[in-house]
Amino acid sequence: MSQLQKKIASIGRREGAVGFGRANYDKPRAILLGLMAADAASLKAGFAAGADVVIVRAADAAAAAKMIAEAAVGKVPVGALVPSLDDAGADALHKAGCDFVISPLESTSSTAVDTERMGHVVALPESIEDTTLRALGPVGLDGLFIAKLDGALTLSSQLNLVRLASFASTSLLGSVRVDAPVAELRVLRDSGVAVVVAPEGTSAGALGTLAEALKAIPPRKRGREGEMAIVPTSAAAASEEEDEEDDDDE
Repeated sequence: MSQLQKKIASIGRREGAVGFGRANYDKPRAILLGLMAADAASLKAGFAAGADVVIVRAADAAAAAKMIAEAAVGKVPVGALVPSLDDAGADALHKAGCDFVISPLESTSSTAVDTERMGHVVALPESIEDTTLRALGPVGLDGLFIAKLDGALTLSSQLNLVRLASFASTSLLGSVRVDAPVAELRVLRDSGVAVVVAPEGTSAGALGTLAEALKAIPPRKRGREGEMAIVPTSAAAASEEEDEEDDDDE
């Protein structure tokens, strides 16, 4: 299972936790914070600046693998966004330490996808049929990637996000501007978005501003019917159950 899946699953655990801890604790982010990187240096800088996830954008898998290997960040949620993926590219990324890869359906070889070895996120086209989304559920994807999430959100566009997440039974990842308002981020959270990704070249200060906005998102209201929730994939749920069993044994 990928580190990305584990982090997405942890969001649900945090929101479901109820207790009487200290009131001055550091409030967690309601959505994971991601950053798009163009080279090994910005990849390392992203994690140093507090990003939960860093994604390298490259012309091909070999170039992405080289960046990840040069960064040598260890076992962390580092992903690769590539225009196509074959067996050789998947092997190169896995050996370099890539946690998950983002690629389109049409240019991804089926044999290159092995979610037991490396996570996979589908880069969504401009339009996708409901039947295709439903068929994605059993594949065990880490999520669906949307190139651009921000803008003037309407009820129609929000319902489309809910459709994508619910039909595919997975979470959404997507790019947002660093000055996205809290109200907009709340709508994204409530629509199934688990990771928001800041664009390439985002400074540490701007990334921190987005991180604070993610912390300011109000908690979900309990007991509302029809509310969209981030539901981990079956693999993530199984891992969570194993963790709980290990805790009981101890």
